[in-house]
Amino acid sequence: MSSLGDPIEELTIGAVRVIVRYGCVRRDQYELLASQPFPAELEGRLAALGTRRGSPILYTVDVEGVHQLTVAPARGRLVIMPRLRVERAAQRAAALAVAELVAAALTDDARG
Repeated sequence: MSSLGDPIEELTIGAVRVIVRYGCVRRDQYELLASQPFPAELEGRLAALGTRRGSPILYTVDVEGVHQLTVAPARGRLVIMPRLRVERAAQRAAALAVAELVAAALTDDARG
């Protein structure tokens, strides 16, 4: 089970299931799940967004002033922790943009 907050919404973007969880009054948390491991090329796409740290097994990407991404590529799982200074609507837009990026990488990988 996830140690994140209670689910408040669930939606699908391409091959990505997005679970929105209550974080606190200033932000929600976003969990992105795929039914397969993330393609290797996704790491480069995410790293281009900010500062990448960690190993190929588990890494973070800090997108300054926006959010932090924690990625477990072999599990097809990515958790987005928005920055508190960002308004909720902008937090959501940024999180959904990441979900679209992940969905596009999965689609590109499936096409070969």
